[in-house]
Amino acid sequence: MISTGKSHSLQAISGNLDYSQALHLLDRCTFGAKKKEVDALIGKSISSALTTLTKVQATPQPPVSYDAKDLDVPVGQTWINAVYNSTYNSYRLRSLRSWWISLMMQQDVSLVEKMTLFWHNHFVTETEVVNTATFLYQYNQLLRKYALGNIKQLVYEMTINPAMLVYLNGESNKATAPNENYGRELFELFTVGKGALIADGNYTNYTEADIREAAKVLTGWKVSRSNYNSYYDASRHDKTTKVFSEAFGKTIIQNKEAEEYKLLVDMIFSKKETARYLTRKIYRWLMYYQIDQTIEDQIIEPLATTLYNSNYDIKPMLVQLLSSEHFFSSDYFGSQIKSPIDFTIGVYRKCEIKLSANLTTNYEMWNEVFYSNRNMEMSVGDPPDVAGWPQYYKEPSYYKLWINSATVPARTTYTDTMCASGVSKSGFKYIIDPFTLTSQLTNPSDATILINELARILLPVSLTTSQVTLLKEVLIPGLPDSTWTYEWNKYASNPNDAAQKSLISKKLLDLLKAMLRMPEFYLA
Repeated sequence: MISTGKSHSLQAISGNLDYSQALHLLDRCTFGAKKKEVDALIGKSISSALTTLTKVQATPQPPVSYDAKDLDVPVGQTWINAVYNSTYNSYRLRSLRSWWISLMMQQDVSLVEKMTLFWHNHFVTETEVVNTATFLYQYNQLLRKYALGNIKQLVYEMTINPAMLVYLNGESNKATAPNENYGRELFELFTVGKGALIADGNYTNYTEADIREAAKVLTGWKVSRSNYNSYYDASRHDKTTKVFSEAFGKTIIQNKEAEEYKLLVDMIFSKKETARYLTRKIYRWLMYYQIDQTIEDQIIEPLATTLYNSNYDIKPMLVQLLSSEHFFSSDYFGSQIKSPIDFTIGVYRKCEIKLSANLTTNYEMWNEVFYSNRNMEMSVGDPPDVAGWPQYYKEPSYYKLWINSATVPARTTYTDTMCASGVSKSGFKYIIDPFTLTSQLTNPSDATILINELARILLPVSLTTSQVTLLKEVLIPGLPDSTWTYEWNKYASNPNDAAQKSLISKKLLDLLKAMLRMPEFYLA
């Protein structure tokens, strides 16, 4: 068993993972750990666990059409290379978001999906602005390709990605009318960050003059909706020499035509502050929002050094953080408030809700999950602005912003529904089957064991004695534990007794409804 407790050390833990540590690791690295996934890590070293979590994943199958109204693409076939047709684009956008939800819901034990969403929140595009399904699919594939790869290479390719060129006006950036949108966000949000304000519009890490020069560097790129690509038009490129500020050592970039943007990226990534800025964002995503001076000095700085020294390969830094005594400090267990995606998909994964055998029926359900997330203020594919979701950057509240008078009822309705009527699509019902969960328990006939073991699956922290007592009142109100033992054993001796099975099912679903309403279920 690994020793935990408050720690600000990046020294790797020793020993083998126990259940609580395996659960903590998987809940932070995936969208809701299943019990069998946690069990598979118990007794393994952290090195072995992270080898699994950071393994390169196969490229997933592309999204398919699931709406017969798209007359250009038969249902069940992919549309990613179909000729752009504005009439059918909305159907393909719905398919894309369903497909993305499906990858998160059906993910392997891997960091890829969690980091793909991280990079979407970092290198933001908005579906409503880009509004071309294939461009957004390509953008998603780019995030996925470098989810655990080289950040500098990701920025090279993101800079001329068609979706990003459309979103931040890169396609209209030309020598006669430089557009500063992407250049500004490249500095401020995507790489080095502002640093302290030193004059009007000028910061420690870059100046307004640097933004103007960057805009010139980035001129000349266009997008083709017929070929679904970006391309360089030399006639639109600013061929003058670009001179940057003291923040970048007065770097000079000569005209290099289509290769010039790479020199800009190289210049930015030569700054150690770029590694620090990126490290802070990754830390807040996987660990905790609060970064005081101790965390900055003892955690962020050495992690940033690892990132910088690896030439921005992200994996060594992730392994260093996720294997550390700091990450496994018990103070951080259950310290995050789940995002809507972690919450909604976590219900499906932790409760092991079965999917339909029909792919298009599942696409309908995945789209329903998308709308549920939107009701909870997280519209996947459409962050509120270029800075991403404020829950990851807005001081001082950060994650607490997920919880308000609109989102809490939406979360409660979501879990209550999955414990009651479920969601029906094309004749198939997506609903929690309590017996799927009880089949994984050691002794479901014992009310105390039943409740505690369900809590171990669903919650990041253990229940108190008083919480167990309250949950027993839901399961067997006002009755002794022996009543539950009798009722369960009666069912277990004859599972085909429909009336007894229905009775037990209702009691278990009432219990699960109560547990999924607990504040602890909102935590990871």
